[in-house]
Amino acid sequence: MTELAVLRLRRLASPRSPGPGLSPGRTAVALLRAGCAALLAWIGYIHLHLWLEGYRQIPTDGPLFLADAIAAFVLAAVLLAFSRPLAGLLAAGYTASTLGALVISLTVGLFGFRESISASYVVESIIIEAITVLALMTWTVLVARRIQPPARQPPAAAQPSHPDRRSRAVR
Repeated sequence: MTELAVLRLRRLASPRSPGPGLSPGRTAVALLRAGCAALLAWIGYIHLHLWLEGYRQIPTDGPLFLADAIAAFVLAAVLLAFSRPLAGLLAAGYTASTLGALVISLTVGLFGFRESISASYVVESIIIEAITVLALMTWTVLVARRIQPPARQPPAAAQPSHPDRRSRAVR
């Protein structure tokens, strides 16, 4: 079971082997990747803007807004630099957690701060973050499906041993 999990993680982090030329499918996947990176940068911009406009004064949440902005910009760069499914999964997880934190802040409050739906960029953030999660998961699935699994090696016990080694063991 762990071998299967390790194999799947290796596939997610492994480089894909592009074939010759660009097909329409590859172009669409590349455009989707660029769009996901742009959406992540947009999320980063919103968090940085809100932090600069006064959210930095909120205890605990203020520094998290700055960390959120930095993480969004870094993940956008990672997504552009590394066309791996793992990069998409990390970015989707980040975006989903950011969206979850906003929903928690709207409903019951987060770290003593309760957000209002009428606050600036709240509705926009919900829409952008939901679209970003869907786009990142779509891109991740498309890229992961293109990765060819590594060739399976037969187990060591199934491989025939060298005749000289067998004869030495008998002697």
